[in-house]
Amino acid sequence: MNKGIPYLLAVLVALSLSAGWMAPVLALFEHAYACLQGGGGLDLARLRCEPRPSGLCALLGAWPFWATAVALAVAALAAGIRPQRVLRLR
Repeated sequence: MNKGIPYLLAVLVALSLSAGWMAPVLALFEHAYACLQGGGGLDLARLRCEPRPSGLCALLGAWPFWATAVALAVAALAAGIRPQRVLRLR
């Protein structure tokens, strides 16, 4: 028996295992690509394609972003409006 055959078999087993791991990952990439090309959004928690909202639904769906922006603007204005100490030189 040739001494290289066990190494060849080990390589073939490693390739088979890696191909078995890569197939679902590549299928997920293909699914995500097809979903995004179709104009949808991929929900990774449920692994399904959902249509993207448009118009008023998109605006209402983005309320956390706008609430955070308003809160930061109010905080910045409140920090800038506070009375400043006047330094008097003698």
